[in-house]
Amino acid sequence: MSTSPDVVQTLAHWLAGHVGLGDVQRALDEPGDLGPESAALVAELREELDNPHCSRPKLQPLVRETIEAIALGE
Repeated sequence: MSTSPDVVQTLAHWLAGHVGLGDVQRALDEPGDLGPESAALVAELREELDNPHCSRPKLQPLVRETIEAIALGE
């Protein structure tokens, strides 16, 4: 399974406040090969990012869960 390291790095940098949501959206455009759980979380994250009412507090747990799933290869 080959995952773009940019996805995990970008998500981690967003959590730390170093990049914006635009960077996250670009990283999610080409996440590489993902396991089923990771792919579902990426899809959910994309959906949330498309929501004009998404907020950082709501996104943070989803971003953390996505990083963990990708790192574990799920």
